[in-house]
Amino acid sequence: MILQKELAANTRLFEGITASELRCLEEILKPHIRLIDAGEFLVHPGSTLKEIGVILDGCVHMISEDFWGNQNIISEFSKWDCFGKAHSISGNPMFFSLKTAKDSRILFLDTKAFLKLPLSPDTALQKLYLNLLLVITEKKLTYMRKAEILSHRSLREKISAFLTEEYRKTGTSTFTVSFNRQEMADYLSVDRCALSRELSKMQKEGILSYSKNHFTLITI
Repeated sequence: MILQKELAANTRLFEGITASELRCLEEILKPHIRLIDAGEFLVHPGSTLKEIGVILDGCVHMISEDFWGNQNIISEFSKWDCFGKAHSISGNPMFFSLKTAKDSRILFLDTKAFLKLPLSPDTALQKLYLNLLLVITEKKLTYMRKAEILSHRSLREKISAFLTEEYRKTGTSTFTVSFNRQEMADYLSVDRCALSRELSKMQKEGILSYSKNHFTLITI
């Protein structure tokens, strides 16, 4: 039983759903697992999604790309995150790409199948709908936090806001970010060389110390 084995205790999407309810959902959602190599595109702008993906292992980036191929990372999905929720439910074409950042193992769920079924109180579907609403809401708040980071005008302000958000998430001033330097630049929509120079300046000023993607913020 794929859902009970892979997801029950690990993802918000199935939180509070019992083993017997998971068996019922398995028949509806038609779960299947794909192994996907790093760097593979799952979807391109203009295409449609019919499934929600749940990352069992690996990482997926949501990417926007302009006419000349310049990329920005809109969001990152890591282990136990799910993606494709809003687009698969609405049926609207994608306006971004989804690309694996690492070798990934992803479980896919048939969205349209459970949307067609009638909803009644105290059922597994009711719980799934509520969990889905919470997951979508939490992701929207993540996008709002990123918008706040990008609203800062200077490069240093963007870096400071990004690292402060990482500090708040981890609860410690020493942490490791999931992005490499190029990915961090893409996430902040800045030039990689400019980002590296500014980080070097901040380290010389004693504001922070870092090695690759491991950072320590220092109180002045």
